[in-house]
Amino acid sequence: MILMLFGPPGVGKGTQANRLTQYYRCEKFSMGDILREEVAIQSESGKKAESHMIQGVLVPDTLIFEIVDSFLIENKANGILFDGFPRNLNQAINLNTSLSRLNLRLNLALEMDLDEREISARLLNRRYCPVCNRLYNLVSNPPRKDEVCDQCKKPLIKREDDTETVIQKRMQVYQEETAPLTKYYKSLNCYQKVPAIGSEDDVFNNIVQVINAHNLKK
Repeated sequence: MILMLFGPPGVGKGTQANRLTQYYRCEKFSMGDILREEVAIQSESGKKAESHMIQGVLVPDTLIFEIVDSFLIENKANGILFDGFPRNLNQAINLNTSLSRLNLRLNLALEMDLDEREISARLLNRRYCPVCNRLYNLVSNPPRKDEVCDQCKKPLIKREDDTETVIQKRMQVYQEETAPLTKYYKSLNCYQKVPAIGSEDDVFNNIVQVINAHNLKK
């Protein structure tokens, strides 16, 4: 089973991807997590990616696509969930080529749909743990102790790109670069829109219901 979860920034992809990989016992491919790790250790690719991430623009394909093929080879037997990747049409086409080369195919591309005002409110209140990458929202999903990770007990961090100016830029980038994936995956007959409003459990149940309706095995 190979799934893809995409949608605008702040829609809750990371949270749902973590739950789905546990539920379906598959491997998660999150380029965002990988890039943040590279930035944290200040690797050469991390330094190059950091300037793009802070500005809220997409990291160039040349910095990220070399990782994809090796991940597919290592994890194809386990099932894969792509979390927010591919992020543009060129990446989608290249990913489809990589899958075909390994006699694999994308079973379902799920787009999480949410009002832009709700997205902005979520992002401004978003925090994450620099150790375990667990995500929190100070309003809808706060830690038990203010600004401290429940699991690692480390101070939570607000991402540098979670500001109103950068959020608007990221939404613009999403509409220009990522939204065309809808048309592409419709043409492959694997597209499904999922409402992302409601509680974390509500959204998770919506997604699971859609996946199970397609008779995809865990």
